[in-house]
Amino acid sequence: MKKLSLVLLLVGFVFLSLSFEVTITGAVIGRGVEVSNVLFFILSLTFFIGSFVLYVVNKSLESLVIPTGNLEEDEKRVETAMRSYVRTKDKPYVLVSGEIHRDESGGPRRESQQYSIYKKLREQYGLKPSDLIIEGKSRDTLENFLNSVEKLKRKGVNHLKIATNQTQYWRFKLFEREAKREGLVDGSFEIEPLYTSESPREFVYGVLAYVKDYFRIKFAGSLEDAKNQRTGSFGNFFKNAFGSSPE
Repeated sequence: MKKLSLVLLLVGFVFLSLSFEVTITGAVIGRGVEVSNVLFFILSLTFFIGSFVLYVVNKSLESLVIPTGNLEEDEKRVETAMRSYVRTKDKPYVLVSGEIHRDESGGPRRESQQYSIYKKLREQYGLKPSDLIIEGKSRDTLENFLNSVEKLKRKGVNHLKIATNQTQYWRFKLFEREAKREGLVDGSFEIEPLYTSESPREFVYGVLAYVKDYFRIKFAGSLEDAKNQRTGSFGNFFKNAFGSSPE
């Protein structure tokens, strides 16, 4: 989006220069500038306006992402995300990413962590349904990333602030780099951290999970193929041994 805005700006300058005619009179005593081509002048203004609109939209649209984990992690991530939310002038979308556990009727279980997060965001922090984006299919960090990007693309959002610990953020950045290489997102796409605390055990787990996801992508060849090759019991072993973060 930023590149497109710059291209429109440059094209606008080209048409603007073509629309004017400079005349020199009286042995370089005076100069006159006048619009010789009204159509080019109008086109230049159109491109300038388009460049400005794209720049403003690209600059202002962002999202706070809360990937769900266990109850303790969810509480830290919600509080961290909301501290950033209240300090932001142009209120961003708040995206909650994680598998929604449903009851027999297909509705979210009222005792589930996801339901408690939505309730807390609405009742304690005053968010409206229009402020929230719900992503309820992700079962691990790679799916958090891919499904969140898919949801936010529809809103024109390419700037994500993720409330999570340091090592899971490393994994999001790993996925970001690969997504840019594959062309799933453009060069202006950006992820920033909103760090939560991380215990030594969780740090060890996070480093092992990063290595696991690195080779998972390398051997699969793409993020989408890697998503279909979940590590299952291998990943659960490290999760149970070293931490409780989502795989």
